Amino acid sequence: MDDTPVVLGFDIGGTNLRLGLVTADNRLVEPHKTRSAPLFAAGQASSGQPMARFAGYLTDYLGRALQGRELRAISGGFPSTVSADRRTVISTTNLPALENLPVADLLAGFGVPVVVDRDVNNLLRYDLVDHKLPKVGIVTGCYVGTGLGNAIAINGRILVGRHGVAGELGHMPVHGEDKLCGCGNRGCVEAVASGRALQEGLQATGAAASIGEVFTHCVEEDFVQRVLVHAAEAVATEINILDPEAVILGGGVVQMKGFPRERFEALVRGFTRKPLPAEDTRFLYSRHGHYNGVMGAGLAAWEMLTAATLEKVS
Repeated sequence: MDDTPVVLGFDIGGTNLRLGLVTADNRLVEPHKTRSAPLFAAGQASSGQPMARFAGYLTDYLGRALQGRELRAISGGFPSTVSADRRTVISTTNLPALENLPVADLLAGFGVPVVVDRDVNNLLRYDLVDHKLPKVGIVTGCYVGTGLGNAIAINGRILVGRHGVAGELGHMPVHGEDKLCGCGNRGCVEAVASGRALQEGLQATGAAASIGEVFTHCVEEDFVQRVLVHAAEAVATEINILDPEAVILGGGVVQMKGFPRERFEALVRGFTRKPLPAEDTRFLYSRHGHYNGVMGAGLAAWEMLTAATLEKVS
């Protein structure tokens, strides 16, 4: 029987929930995917009810997946704002059932430490390891998917902020834009620079292409160019403020077939301060993988366990 210590990592998206067991040497075992809506549908929200259903789902999964392995912790990523102590989900734009939920407390019945985080923070954790980046300086991750996610690492540590919501680049206001954002504000950059904006552009123009074909069939269309320009403005703004060692670009939009990497990088450099950092900005790309967020959640759990061990020793 396999008694390898593992942590349970999960990644909740607006469409899918992915989870798996992650070993201390960053191996993923027993990966699993299901639809998010049956567990977290907005119409079923009621005083922690979504987390009760989720806890039941995790119990069933662990009953099948552990197979004698020792569960050390549970760690998950949410497309949400998360409290600074990494225990409570505050607000979730695309899954309204996940509002003001003390997730760590609601999952305490598993008898192991629980940590939650923004999904993009876990993506950046994974990318830092995958690209073998040294824990020196600033690295920023910009993830263009349904929305525009952002995470920032300083000397290898994810920037959290006073309220736990540092890195909300997608909610930077765009002058002259008035489109309502899911956060409740108007004119947020992710309302005009995201997969959702591309989908709206396809529908408005009647283009005979699916969202997955938007860059191979419609890259010269005005609505596509507007999305690229607005996204580039946001990325350049962060570069101008932080002067990072590297910028990691990822998310479903960036990983679509035909995404114009060179054109996008040129747009970003065009909006970035000259001569530096514009002339020396280093762009990296996330590896395409459906379980990157799960792996990042696993890394967060092992970081937490290591820190707790060091604290006991000291």
